[in-house]
Amino acid sequence: MAERLEDLNLPVTAITRIAKEVLPANIIVSKEAKTALARAASVFILYVSNQATTIATSKNRKTISAQDVLEALAQVDFECLIEPLQQLLEDFKSTKQQKKDTKKPTPNKNADDADVIDLVDDDLEL
Repeated sequence: MAERLEDLNLPVTAITRIAKEVLPANIIVSKEAKTALARAASVFILYVSNQATTIATSKNRKTISAQDVLEALAQVDFECLIEPLQQLLEDFKSTKQQKKDTKKPTPNKNADDADVIDLVDDDLEL
């Protein structure tokens, strides 16, 4: 757990990079504005995380799922973020699956090991 509240803030460099991507090129963001954005983003994440934790706990789970986060966004009146986040989640899963599919299998020293690996892979896809 964080010892100080400042430990929970997002890195200002990451916030600066995001701000520069969405703002026109001729806009300069002050140091105070960067710090304020970092704190606001951190508070938002903590707020949504808390709501998602409450949802997971109410379902007798200890792990927050993506669905819990989406439900939390709806509860805190940020429905406008749900659809874009669902699309990003689908893109992430698709990219992850493509990387998994294109990963080269390691050469096996004997055929018996290959049969065992195939059985394990088949079980994972269920």
